[in-house]
Parts: sequence; C-alpha cells; structure tokens
Amino acid sequence: FIEASEVVGGFSVIEVENLDAALKLAKTWPGMTSVEVRPVVDHSAG
Repeated sequence: FIEASEVVGGFSVIEVENLDAALKLAKTWPGMTSVEVRPVVDHSAG
C-alpha cells in the first residue's frame, strides 16, 4: 500500500511550444511542492 502523501492529487494537460515553456508555466502553479512534467505524443496530427 502507498502512503497518503504519495497519492496523485490530480493532473493537467497543457499545450506549449517546448519543455522550457512547460517548466516555466509549472513554476507559477501555487501550492505545488513538486511537479512531474511528461511529454505527450499527439498521434492524430498529420
């Protein structure tokens, strides 16, 4: 079993130009002690 402090509280999907933009945006989120940034591939694009 996992500890209550290890439970994911939610997630957000954002669309930005690059990793630097994603990190810059994540730094503005209030109350976040840690943020995990992962890429998402859009397979529908042509």
